[in-house]
Amino acid sequence: MMFKKRTSPGLGAMLSACAALCAAATLGAATAFAAASVLNSPHNLSASGARGKHGVAFADETRVCIFCHAPHNANTSGPLWGRGALPDKAYKPYDSSTLKANPKPDKPTGASRLCLSCHDGTIALGQFVGSPILSSTTMPWDSNPTNNPNLSTDLSDDHPISFAYTEALATSQGELASPSALPYQVKLEQGTQLQCTSCHDPHNNEFGNFMVINNNASGSPLCIACHKNAGWPGSSHNPQNTPELASGCLNCHYVHNAPQPVRLLKSKKEEDTCLLNCHNSSGPAQQNVKPLFDSSRHRHPMDATTGVHDEKELLPAQNYHVQCVDCHNPHRAYRPGTPLSNPPAINGSLVGVRKDSTANATREYEICFKCHAGGNANKFSGFTESPPNRVIQEPDQMKRFDGMNPSFHPVVAQRRTNGSSLITALQSTMLMVYCSDCHNSDESIKAGGSGPSGPHGSRYEHILMFRYDMPLAQAPRSSYSASLYDLCFRCHAESFIMGSSSGFVASGASEHATHVRDRGVPCFACHDPHGVSSLSLPPGTPQNNAHLINFNVDYAANSSVPSPFYQTLSSRSGSCTVSCHSVGGATHSYAP
Repeated sequence: MMFKKRTSPGLGAMLSACAALCAAATLGAATAFAAASVLNSPHNLSASGARGKHGVAFADETRVCIFCHAPHNANTSGPLWGRGALPDKAYKPYDSSTLKANPKPDKPTGASRLCLSCHDGTIALGQFVGSPILSSTTMPWDSNPTNNPNLSTDLSDDHPISFAYTEALATSQGELASPSALPYQVKLEQGTQLQCTSCHDPHNNEFGNFMVINNNASGSPLCIACHKNAGWPGSSHNPQNTPELASGCLNCHYVHNAPQPVRLLKSKKEEDTCLLNCHNSSGPAQQNVKPLFDSSRHRHPMDATTGVHDEKELLPAQNYHVQCVDCHNPHRAYRPGTPLSNPPAINGSLVGVRKDSTANATREYEICFKCHAGGNANKFSGFTESPPNRVIQEPDQMKRFDGMNPSFHPVVAQRRTNGSSLITALQSTMLMVYCSDCHNSDESIKAGGSGPSGPHGSRYEHILMFRYDMPLAQAPRSSYSASLYDLCFRCHAESFIMGSSSGFVASGASEHATHVRDRGVPCFACHDPHGVSSLSLPPGTPQNNAHLINFNVDYAANSSVPSPFYQTLSSRSGSCTVSCHSVGGATHSYAP
């Protein structure tokens, strides 16, 4: 842009002389110190400028430095500062639950205040001491955050400034470099204050955007000069380990004008930072999780909430939400290579995730229990799919998997049986299982596919890895197929379950075969695969809830038998009191 000149008769000669002197000095400096010269930078707004991305220059001013500095009549805001005093105005500072600056910044100070006299977009660029410029043009605005120099007075979407970067802060924050370890280029105003000038040198545009260190180099070296995230050296997001992610921190974060203010994420929705940037079809199949969250699939519905997750929220979670960072720490996660088979230990993709306010998870189920346990677990149960209508309703999975229960799948504690129902290869090895051994993508490596493992989404209800027949109405299948229970028979031997070796035998005949194969009764009508809690109301007991029995009332209850139950009579014998049978009353016993 070129703007017309306003003349001032009494100052004309002096302005011309000053312009010539300033231009000569600047040109001389540019010849000797090109990297440090303002002349070829966007900060040259004079007639010889227009070198920024928006081409701003003023034809009626030939001096370069005058837009910020005045040799005479300067104000006291800064060194020979020539711009008008920055008026008091309300700024909205950056804030988050993880910012531990004390006190937290509430307004720009020092050098940042000087920078904002242009970059908050409220004061005309040509407004300085003795200015001949009539134009009221302010800092231009750009919809591209990386090209937008207009920060506005809302600084909540910009890197925090004007706070004391001290040793105490670095220690309490936990993942910041000591002030004494900062590179010499990163300067703290008055020895403690982090300001705009800690990252930007307004007189030197050698690296673009006036950065004091080339932050476009691989790995965002300016960012990691201060930020020392635990686990980052081994993270798969670190360009040292994944060269195609050369932009480092800038793959996920904006420094200014971020659409998601807290933690400066590149997308307004937290999950889109992951799904739209990297974890989609443009990357390796093992990382393409985006299709797994399609609305037609059974999935963790990340699109149901926005802005609810907080890095320091009380756990187990109090309010319903699910985001990528609830289960993954992007600064620490790494590719595990192959799925682990030593439950309950976590694998690399789950490293560094908080399980509570004091520690990180070391067991996979601890991450699941962040939401699916505790007093608010009911908010995370049945959000997208109705849970089975059981006699004992217990949304708290910690209680359902408790090792003191009458029965449980061995997620939290080792199994109590000899494992005779398991396929031979697992009888001596499968003492415990992962949640993700059942809840996983049907396209995952663990399921025999090539896609990412984990409970992102599946074509099977409840995010199950294989089919587990759960008809909602009391409508027995007309025919049986083992494929209806692929999930169960992944570990358990069908021949054992449907044969006379199982404990559910009457007069030598398999009652499993009679119920499931012959009558089409689904497994879930009787069995609660997670476990039956002894801490619930009504409580489960070893006598009436062994063998994962917790009847579905839609199948086994009516007005005459409102609370069906199972009772162990002795080894390999018991009785069921249910509404299913019409012969000889509601109670039926079985024995070998």
